[in-house]
Amino acid sequence: MNEAVPSVVAIDIGTHKVSVLIGKVHAPDNIQVIGMASARNKGMNKGKIVSLDKVISAIKNAVQEAEDMAECRVHSAWVSIPSTELQSFYATGRTPISNPERTITTTEVVRALELAKASHMTLDHYLASAVPLGFELDDSPEWVHNPINLSANSMTAHYQLMMLPISTMQNLDRAMKGANIFVEKMVVSCLATAEGSLLKDEKEYGVCLLDIGAGTTNIAVYIEGHLVLAHTIQRGGENVTRDIAAVLQTTTEEAERLKLLYGCVDLHQVKPEHMIEFETIDGPQSISRIELSEIIIARYEEILGMVREVLEERGALQSLYHGVVLSGDVCQIEGMVTLSRRILGVSAHLGNPPLQVYADDQHLPALRRSMYATATGLLLFSQSELQESVEEPEEKGKRPMFDRVISGWNALNNKLKGIF
Repeated sequence: MNEAVPSVVAIDIGTHKVSVLIGKVHAPDNIQVIGMASARNKGMNKGKIVSLDKVISAIKNAVQEAEDMAECRVHSAWVSIPSTELQSFYATGRTPISNPERTITTTEVVRALELAKASHMTLDHYLASAVPLGFELDDSPEWVHNPINLSANSMTAHYQLMMLPISTMQNLDRAMKGANIFVEKMVVSCLATAEGSLLKDEKEYGVCLLDIGAGTTNIAVYIEGHLVLAHTIQRGGENVTRDIAAVLQTTTEEAERLKLLYGCVDLHQVKPEHMIEFETIDGPQSISRIELSEIIIARYEEILGMVREVLEERGALQSLYHGVVLSGDVCQIEGMVTLSRRILGVSAHLGNPPLQVYADDQHLPALRRSMYATATGLLLFSQSELQESVEEPEEKGKRPMFDRVISGWNALNNKLKGIF
């Protein structure tokens, strides 16, 4: 590898796989992937480590394959971590400006952050991100983005705090150390996936990223460039596989094969005469593709129905002017876009991989597969100045944060419920 060109490594640790990308950074928006690999992860369940040795083995296997392709060695990496146990809050910190010049310095900003954190931090959680949404000077309704060197008598800082259990961070850190890789930074997976799947305009005007993986479904809503809602549902593709195995009395492996080869969630796209042969515990059997699709659709409808409930409860559904962007292997099933539009009642499309991250012609098709969506976003995230987070408190008597973020859209404010 040409050492004159900076490089970055992204490792996405998922419930069923570990994906690795090695990139040459020609510019923040020009990253050439020179090494890539994905390995089966048998050491996690719904985003939690259940076998440290198996997770370490998966990391080592994926990294070694990517190293061989890139003809280099990986010593450190940016790591995306599952957002299953994510806890997030909207918090404020108010401080007087007491210096003689009444000028805001970094001292006041740090003090405001400490006050905001004080009411939410617990001994068993780690502050993964503290992001300023804006600064309110002397109770002015207009927030400023950078208060340094501005004058005021008081300042209220508005933050998004994102926290994860310390045990989760420690276990992932042990896994990376076991694989002999130094962690540059850990990033919650929904942030990385959004960076690789959402366009800037989508984030600005209202969009929901729906990332359905093997064990969980992650929801991330962006308004005016801010992540204003994140939520995880304990349902995913493995639930669909189990349904097929239970109804057809077949093995998990055979059920997975049927799902991948013949799965569809739109009956209008299925020919009635299409029959499928498969193996059961009692021997060979056949089933129509329509019957198989009906088994699959039932679980997909449940998952999307739960997504709709979350969006409606938070008052976010009516603000998705760019609809829903679908990501994750489970969303690649035939008919997913149509089903999402029907159940969620908004526009929907599959996420478009960013052109800023690319590979040679031989490996580009593989890079564009959904299994690398989060790792691709992580490469971009590593080169950006992103400061994203989530807020989920419910504080009576205060102006709803969701309403405050989109305060510029006065015509819509009377239609929105407060997220909190």
